[in-house]
Amino acid sequence: MKHLFRALSAETLKLNRTLALALVFLTPFALAFLEVAIGFEYGRRMYRVGGDAWMTLISHTAMMWNLLLLPLFVTLEMGLLGALEHNNSTWKQLFALPLPRWSIYAAKQLLAMGLIGLSMLALAAMTIGAGLIGRVCLPELGFDAPIPFGMLLQNMLLSYLAAWLIISIHLWVSLRWSSFVLAMSVGIVPTVISAVTFGSDWSPFNPWALPGEVSNGLFEMQPYLGALLLGLLGGVVVACLGCWESSRRDVLH
Repeated sequence: MKHLFRALSAETLKLNRTLALALVFLTPFALAFLEVAIGFEYGRRMYRVGGDAWMTLISHTAMMWNLLLLPLFVTLEMGLLGALEHNNSTWKQLFALPLPRWSIYAAKQLLAMGLIGLSMLALAAMTIGAGLIGRVCLPELGFDAPIPFGMLLQNMLLSYLAAWLIISIHLWVSLRWSSFVLAMSVGIVPTVISAVTFGSDWSPFNPWALPGEVSNGLFEMQPYLGALLLGLLGGVVVACLGCWESSRRDVLH
């Protein structure tokens, strides 16, 4: 395990002052800002009098994030992590270190999952902030009710676990191939398809739709365990395959 800790420490230092780290906070902030803007513009229609304003805010934010923004965000973040090595041609240097190859890939996998998890926590905090702004500036919308922390955190946690599969897929693609365009295409095209076909019979088996399926299942009281397990266990399997393949392949640059 000491090899993994050393590799993870090196990867964390490498991430300092990078766009990948900044986007962890900027992307959730952009969505929270949009929710505030929607509240001021359409709040009286979106938040019905006598309704649960907090649940409306959480469900709307969660679906926009999990169905559309999260897959695109994962695509961009993994592409940026891969670019740190490809752009500087440091793979040979990395694999020449006195560390087993698997520890280098595993450290990048843990870092990738940590970044996405941190973005989910940031989104949860900023969602609460958006609601508190509504409580002060638009008191008639009903945000004076208690904040449903349990539902918010449950949604964020389960959606994050369901996103493990797309995290592992995009990390593998971004580290395996140096083309940033390829890495983006692998994420953008399936995300658009999953958004268009969301709710269809095969949507629960589409990796890019799994976080949205889980989030929607929570709010609509529909089954979501299958999508959750596919995302969680599939993410572990793909991560192991990526680690195995990375440990065996020849490095050309």
